Amino acid sequence: MAVCTSAARAEPVSAQDGFGANGTYQWNFELDPYLWLPAASASFAAGRNGQISGGTTVGVPSVSDLFQTLHGAFMGAGITRYGPFSGEVDIQWVDAAQGKTVGPGPGGTSGHLSLSASYVRVAPGFGYEVYKGALGGLPLTVDARAGFAWFSWSAKATSLFDPVGVSPSGSFVQPWLGFRASLYPAERWRVELAALGQGFGVSGGSWGWGSSLIGTYSFNSWFDVNLGFRALSSTRYESNTGPLDTGQRSFKFTAYGPLAGVGFRF
Repeated sequence: MAVCTSAARAEPVSAQDGFGANGTYQWNFELDPYLWLPAASASFAAGRNGQISGGTTVGVPSVSDLFQTLHGAFMGAGITRYGPFSGEVDIQWVDAAQGKTVGPGPGGTSGHLSLSASYVRVAPGFGYEVYKGALGGLPLTVDARAGFAWFSWSAKATSLFDPVGVSPSGSFVQPWLGFRASLYPAERWRVELAALGQGFGVSGGSWGWGSSLIGTYSFNSWFDVNLGFRALSSTRYESNTGPLDTGQRSFKFTAYGPLAGVGFRF
């Protein structure tokens, strides 16, 4: 086993990421801010027998939709490699709101309904390269991956007829297992297929999955562009059965759509 603690040397993407020219271990880093514009569906329920519930389904947002509804967002991923070992983190934060006219209500007047929601997902993980070879004569690497995802969500709906409204929220952790396969069809090019399963029934009801297919092109040794497709789904059920039972809560979120971003390597 060749081990070296030399400083990272930035290069275009290749199957040698994490290794030096003579096979010694080498640090490589990637930081990848991205924009993900998914179609999404979300639903929640709270209270005994889920008597407070709501949900929504939206298509891929347009630019005008983003200006009208988005309060703030940040999405980014990072990965570091050292030989066959890797560490990664994926962060998503979205805060959005929307208002519309509803009614007529009591007295024949119309009112305004305000809906707001925020969503945070932080998912660190570790990987190990379990295969390095070729597929159809093209370099191929496969990493086994494991980690956990922390979620926090909140929603609020108020109207002229119900100024207090409802505001369910929650947070939870889901462990995940997955793989990442990277194919290098030409110099400076990488096609990456990743998938994971998460939750595994933790705390009585917690499941999810994720997948992505992303193509990367390196303009030079430190700057990449990424373009692809991503899907993510999470489901969480909670049930209180003690003497102070407050009922059940559930949260479901599924999103899928195109992804575009840039990458910085060092």
